[in-house]
Amino acid sequence: MARPAGILDIGCGTGKLLGLAEARFPDARLVGVDAAIEMVRQAQASHPAGAIQFQQAMAEDLPFPSDSFDLVFSTMTFHHWQDQGAGVAEIARVLTPRGRWLLAEFVPSGFMQYVRRLLRLHQFPERGHLQAMLSAAGLKMVAEEQVSSLGGQLTVFAIGIKPA
Repeated sequence: MARPAGILDIGCGTGKLLGLAEARFPDARLVGVDAAIEMVRQAQASHPAGAIQFQQAMAEDLPFPSDSFDLVFSTMTFHHWQDQGAGVAEIARVLTPRGRWLLAEFVPSGFMQYVRRLLRLHQFPERGHLQAMLSAAGLKMVAEEQVSSLGGQLTVFAIGIKPA
């Protein structure tokens, strides 16, 4: 992937990840959205220079034109989305054709799959369900890596548009 011209962080919190992205991609348009207005205000206060745009928005209803971002992040926020399928579809809409979505989330595996089912923690997707949501939105996993320090339950997925 070429250097991203537009980067979106969904569930940006205080904007720390976008601050790191700004140092690496100084020419990129940087945008952070968060459902909580308090987090948006905190992010704006933490980054007063104005190089990063922050606004309140939900993953399921992103206020951006189609094909707006080459790189989208969502880090440990997916399980908070009210309608994960709608959020995935919105990311597919705003992602450029060669763009990537980096999704970091707890995806239960092994024994934790049984704990998830027993406790009805359905907001944490099982791998097959996540793949079905991605496929329905025209997306596919192109790479993944498990974070071993957290028992392998946290996975970072690189997701892209399926070829036509």
